[in-house]
Amino acid sequence: MAIIKKDSQPFEPYARLMNIIGDQLITNKIVGVIEVVKNCYDADAENVQVRFFNMGNRGTSYLTEKEQPYIEIEDDGEGMTLKTITDIWLRPATPNKLDKRKNKKDVTKKGRIIQGEKGIGRFAIHKLGEKIHVFTKAKGENEVKLEMDFTEFNPEKVDLFNQPTVEYKLLNKVDNKWFVNDPPEEIKKSHGTLIRIYNLREEWRDKDYQELYKAVQRLIPPVDSNAKELEVKEFKSDFNISLYKDDSLYTSEQATTFKDVIEQAHFTMLGSVSRKGTLSFRYKSIAPQRKLTKEVNLLDRKQMADLNYVSKSIDKWFYKKDEESKEFKLVRTPICGEFKFSFYAFDFTDNLFKKSEIASFIRDNFVFVYRDGVRVYPYGEKGEDWLNLDKLRATIQAGQYISSNDLTGFVYITRDDNSILKDATNRQGIMDTDGALEDFKNLVTAASEIFNTEIKIDKNKLKIKKNAAFKDSNSLVTKSFEALEKSLEKIDNREVLEKANKFLDTVTKHSSLMKERMETVEDLAGLGMAVEKASHDALMLLAKMRGNIKDFQKKAKNKDYKNEELIKLLNELDGNLNFVYDEMQVIQPLFKIQRKAIQDVSVYDNIEKVIKYFRRELENKISVQIIKDKDIVVTTNNGLILQVLINLLDNAIYWVNRTEKKQTEIAFKINSKDNTLIIADNGAGIREDVEPLIFNEFFSLKSDGRGLGLYIVKEILLRINAEISIIHEEKKKLLPGANFIIKFNNEPQ
Repeated sequence: MAIIKKDSQPFEPYARLMNIIGDQLITNKIVGVIEVVKNCYDADAENVQVRFFNMGNRGTSYLTEKEQPYIEIEDDGEGMTLKTITDIWLRPATPNKLDKRKNKKDVTKKGRIIQGEKGIGRFAIHKLGEKIHVFTKAKGENEVKLEMDFTEFNPEKVDLFNQPTVEYKLLNKVDNKWFVNDPPEEIKKSHGTLIRIYNLREEWRDKDYQELYKAVQRLIPPVDSNAKELEVKEFKSDFNISLYKDDSLYTSEQATTFKDVIEQAHFTMLGSVSRKGTLSFRYKSIAPQRKLTKEVNLLDRKQMADLNYVSKSIDKWFYKKDEESKEFKLVRTPICGEFKFSFYAFDFTDNLFKKSEIASFIRDNFVFVYRDGVRVYPYGEKGEDWLNLDKLRATIQAGQYISSNDLTGFVYITRDDNSILKDATNRQGIMDTDGALEDFKNLVTAASEIFNTEIKIDKNKLKIKKNAAFKDSNSLVTKSFEALEKSLEKIDNREVLEKANKFLDTVTKHSSLMKERMETVEDLAGLGMAVEKASHDALMLLAKMRGNIKDFQKKAKNKDYKNEELIKLLNELDGNLNFVYDEMQVIQPLFKIQRKAIQDVSVYDNIEKVIKYFRRELENKISVQIIKDKDIVVTTNNGLILQVLINLLDNAIYWVNRTEKKQTEIAFKINSKDNTLIIADNGAGIREDVEPLIFNEFFSLKSDGRGLGLYIVKEILLRINAEISIIHEEKKKLLPGANFIIKFNNEPQ
């Protein structure tokens, strides 16, 4: 086919493109102002003033230019020459700043890392208004004035008769006028820039000024006394931004600052995450006082498990679980680059503190991201839970993640270390290039999970102290009652004696009732956990059985089956039903009605029952052995012994599965001579600093733990005159992980 005509043509955008970019690319007017202020920062300005004039005149007709609402943004930066205006400012998407970065010249005279690189930040002006006057003066140069007016090139604006006021025109037909002034019209100093914006697109209300004030204050990192310890570049306070309404300086009445938060934080975590995912951190708690320094590879599941850390975020994003082997395999390594952070959290369990100004401040300020000393929007804004902590708390496990309302802080990235984490074009967030943003978010979330683990430890330690104080006070009350009884014995007044004895009897009955109710709650909690496991296994097996039966029904209809297939199906159904029956047999003694039967209970027989109960979890995965000289027989309720063993074995299975060891083991040792039973595993073991907490209710380092298993074990054993403790001496341990010993006293109750 012959070509009969040929030509070429460049893009010729319409003038409305500037309005579209300004209005739709920049998310909102607050961001629009901040983007212009960022240009002032790049220009090495020390002082910036954002001024609003005549805002009350919006909507009024026939106003002079001085009476119209307008915005001014003025700085004392380097200013621009006429060549800069014509060759850079009026050429959108200029590579000027990008070229500086490529040539390693993106550091200003004041040592600031230049923020812009796309050459489109100036469009933020068009988000604010349609008529712009720019006055600028470089040192030793004349003032340059630039006038840009897009009002007449916007056909979307219509007159009273709903007709376009002008025709569409091409962008190259826009006449941007420039003037060189001598003497200067506006810039009275040796250098600087003033941008005046008319024909404002939106109305500015009181709440807008408040939001802008907050945004301005957060643009440069607040003074973080821990920045030096993190070896984060110290941000000099040489960039000041002032906000004015007409001629009055605008200030906020907010009393609480980040300085207050940093100084008063109950829990602090300072750290860094390397390019390969290694977390190095320092943690501090003020109540109780505790400090620790640790290093852990977030992507090393064995090392994490050895330190009793769990990160659902790491498992979900960087690993994939093999359906056959059930093992986690690393499928991704982070590409986001290294970063540093400082986290601050509070204990808001105190209702008075929950209503304090600090609590309100935390709710309004989440975790901020700063790149080379300048904030990346919108991270940190109120309601901007960019780590999805609250969603994760609701959908995965509340105890695994800290609430966004309890956490604030800063994450520091740099253009050199995190070159792939680039700002989105609309200046709202970071682009997710090849998954780099998700890498970054999940690593930050993982650090917050570890922070949350350490916080839980300290909260529980504080709870122990409070409970101890309560028990002491309870003991004092008891002693006071005893002293009262002795005093009453000396009183001859019969009426007083009867009332006092009645009161003491009521207190005793109340204590007995509360104890009985607590035992019932513990029994139900233990039963609930056992039933949960049994029902999960039963439902899974029933679903499989149902599927097999349906498949066989299809064959039966077509008479397309052999007797061997039918026998195989029936054998499989029989085996699965036996499994469910066995599980129900184990659960049956746990019900309250069965607990009334006191009998001689074989510890060995119950260990075998419980191992069989967990056979699906143990089969071909975990080696289990029972060591004994003779059996131990305890006169008690069979269900109580079963519940103790179920909870202990369930706990051991969880922790050995968290290790990356090729061979996982669990062992029971019965010693009839001293009436003891040892339960041990070769998992990560118990951290020394959490040993005092593990038998407390609601404390757990499991990602999905309720913190009831070991607590119920302890309480049940106390009921049957037995006790449980941790084995510390290495030579007495059966395996290198957690080792518990139960002592059955000679006279069980």
